[in-house]
Amino acid sequence: MNPPRPDPVLVAEPVGLGGLLEALRDEPLVALDTESNSFHVYREHVCLLQISTRVADWIVDPIAVDPRPLGALLSDGRKVVLHGADYDVRCVKREYGWALPRIFDTMVAARRLGRPGLGLSALVEAHFGARLSKEFQRSDWGRRPLTPEQLRYASLDTHFLLPLHDLLDAELASRGLASGAEEEFRKISAVEPRPKVFDPEGWRRLKAARTLDPAARAALRELWRAREERASAVDRPPFKVLGEHTLVEIARRRPRRVDDLAGVPGVTPVLLKRVGDLVLEALRRAEREPA
Repeated sequence: MNPPRPDPVLVAEPVGLGGLLEALRDEPLVALDTESNSFHVYREHVCLLQISTRVADWIVDPIAVDPRPLGALLSDGRKVVLHGADYDVRCVKREYGWALPRIFDTMVAARRLGRPGLGLSALVEAHFGARLSKEFQRSDWGRRPLTPEQLRYASLDTHFLLPLHDLLDAELASRGLASGAEEEFRKISAVEPRPKVFDPEGWRRLKAARTLDPAARAALRELWRAREERASAVDRPPFKVLGEHTLVEIARRRPRRVDDLAGVPGVTPVLLKRVGDLVLEALRRAEREPA
């Protein structure tokens, strides 16, 4: 296991960012991770940047301080170690325009080496005997202030990456697998952000849609589209506006009045207040524009 080191340093002001830049300047190897708020909003944003060297851990709060000066350092050809890098590479390209030309993905390395567990928690436990908590896995990282527990949790996502890199990199080389892994790393570095595109026909992919009659399918179509519009307007994930199971059940029953809608399983008083008008209007529209 890594030797003890100080608690993670929160970077939330320009002077702290300047100190971090100075600390990283001569580091040939840097660990990076990001936390976004995709589980809580319609349009996700990077809410934390975790960075580790062999001696310290930092957490950059991009809501409080502009992290873009870090881009020149992380994009200058030094090796950046990530786990499951595809998502993080897309995020930092989308938010900050950063390219990470030289990465090492510990998940890719572990897969090429045939490790049974590819998650970071599994790898850290297997190699260092430490268990990483999943308590804050779906935390709303966009909310402030962050708690000390959240900061400690986030810092562990990069705390072990450099020693893990050392072990996996050496084994890739000893088994003649390094060149294949490097090619995969280059492909991940080249990925581009995926624009958020709504599919108005996405309701057809819901498994339960196949069990509905034509009128119910028309209702589901309109509910699907109306839910997306409301989610975008209030900046919440669609599933938090109206869950898919409830969406299908409303389409199946097609209530005409508020009282009838209140009787649909999954429709709580809070849900009724928030989206009752939306639902009933979508159902009326389905009657006017059947499938």
